[in-house]
Amino acid sequence: MKLALIPQPHKLVLDKGSFRIPASGAIAISDSSLYPVAEQAKAIFRRYTVGAGVRQAPDPVRIVLRKGLRPGGYRLAITDAAVRLEAQSPAAAFHGLQTLIQIATQSPAGRLPRLHIDDWPDFQDRGVYYDVCRGRVPKLARLMEQVAVLSHFKINQYQLYMEHTFRFRGHPDIGKGASPLSAEDILVLDAWCRESNVNLVPSLASFGHLATVLKHPQYRHLAEDWGVGKYTHPESKGWGARGWSLSPANPKIYSFLDSLYSEFLPVFSDKRFNVCCDETWDLGWGQTHELCKKLGKGRVYLNHIVKLNRLSRKYGKKIMFWGDIIRHYPDLIKDIPKDALVLDWGYGFNHPFDRIRDFRRAGLDFYACPGTSAWVSLFPRLYEAMANIHGFAAAARKNKGLGVLNTDWGDGGHYNFMEYSWHGYLFGAEQSWNVDADRKTFTARFAKLFFGADDPALVRAIETLGEVTHLNVGGYYQSVWQHLLFALPGQDIFAPARKDAWFCRDGRIRRGKIALDAKLGRNTLARLATVRKAFLDVARKPGTDPHRVLPYWTFAVDTIAHAAKNLTVLGAGGKDTAAARKALKRDLTSLMRQFEKLWMARNRPSEIRVTLQRYRKAIQALK
Repeated sequence: MKLALIPQPHKLVLDKGSFRIPASGAIAISDSSLYPVAEQAKAIFRRYTVGAGVRQAPDPVRIVLRKGLRPGGYRLAITDAAVRLEAQSPAAAFHGLQTLIQIATQSPAGRLPRLHIDDWPDFQDRGVYYDVCRGRVPKLARLMEQVAVLSHFKINQYQLYMEHTFRFRGHPDIGKGASPLSAEDILVLDAWCRESNVNLVPSLASFGHLATVLKHPQYRHLAEDWGVGKYTHPESKGWGARGWSLSPANPKIYSFLDSLYSEFLPVFSDKRFNVCCDETWDLGWGQTHELCKKLGKGRVYLNHIVKLNRLSRKYGKKIMFWGDIIRHYPDLIKDIPKDALVLDWGYGFNHPFDRIRDFRRAGLDFYACPGTSAWVSLFPRLYEAMANIHGFAAAARKNKGLGVLNTDWGDGGHYNFMEYSWHGYLFGAEQSWNVDADRKTFTARFAKLFFGADDPALVRAIETLGEVTHLNVGGYYQSVWQHLLFALPGQDIFAPARKDAWFCRDGRIRRGKIALDAKLGRNTLARLATVRKAFLDVARKPGTDPHRVLPYWTFAVDTIAHAAKNLTVLGAGGKDTAAARKALKRDLTSLMRQFEKLWMARNRPSEIRVTLQRYRKAIQALK
């Protein structure tokens, strides 16, 4: 029997023969803390009762706590007579049971294969970081479903990126018109996470990335540029954002943040808090100009982190923050508060992963923070995501990192649906559990476990789509297909000149010249037709796609296909006729309606208008 498991266990020995599951019996536990795990085990052992082990009764299923195992580790033994799950902790027992459930779903009814597994996590903290403030806020039920699936694959930390999408009672204008999450939503989600062995860690932008808040007149005085673009430094030339960062030169920002924290932090049970503080590009340009001249920009930045650390302690929280800015001031890394945790991020396939050692040498706790490569794209750049996630996980393990936090962003209106990112989520789950897992077989195991389809055609389709979408021109993270989807006739993107590009071929990321012309459009359409057929074939089979993701993946194919059609009409060598433009207009209108339908099925209205406006502008231009 060939088993597909995610994450792959560190050690697995598959024996001949099987264990015939008795029709009834007992699930014996060694401690009452294991009762929730035993209750979940009834999904396999349906007519079983739960109780303490009895020496005289050879119970067919035993779940016990055992000292001496690695932190978070478990051992699973299935013999011809019984199932025994030993675990270092109740959470480890839960994770061991998830492996057993995956085994059971692939086994004949009433039987389990004989095997021995010795397994443990490479990282104690294994998280997913999901953006809920770049345009789309999922419905609460959808967030809970996401957590349930992630926990099955041994993710144990979950963060939601927020700027303005929490409903602050003391600041009612923040989040107005963006369908924000309420305190009660978070309390419900927090309780659900605890039941799922997942820690819900609060995250709130507390320095940069605050244009969504500082745009309101009553908060403009707190912004580095007073919210009106009032800068004095020459570096600010060409900077278009308004009200981007809070200004540490204005002491009122700390009472403002305290008022936010007083509503936000108490509804989270976890004792950690992500204060973000990344990409503070305009620091030193406005209100802090003189302060930065006096102290240095790095010191002004670090002083803000120190103050946030002190403020968060008031609410019983320890902070974590993104490490991109402090990295520019290596001499200050040693002065970061030792109880703070640094989030080292970067999203390229060739990111300098080993520089993460800088934080280890400073005696700091840190996470490696890769990404799903799903943002600014119509579908994730799968090969880049896999290289990025593995590279970061390997470097973090080498340098004794505390965890891996896999990020998923929604830049530009969050038109990249959450459903696109499951391949990246699960690959991140595996790498944060077992860095040495077999990467070559991952997509096949993903297809079998997530889609319920042991189908080579589906695996090829996923890999092909991941290759097609990786075409970056004019910006490293800017997939050209999303630009082409919304491109207007006559724009430079349709110019005949060959362009420098990053692309993926045969599973390898390469760099070279490429022509965005009608020939590329036709070739892409031919490849996508095969992908679409494979998705539809799987969707028609009973019992497949239990998470109802394939309609979203098929929509991703259709949007890239429309971008390719734009090339066949508006690109060099294309047939640009009135009839062809009319067909494009009809096709894009249909896609817009489908986009709205898919969005509203699982998400709040939020700021869908951002993407709908892009659709409408492109539709109107096709005259």
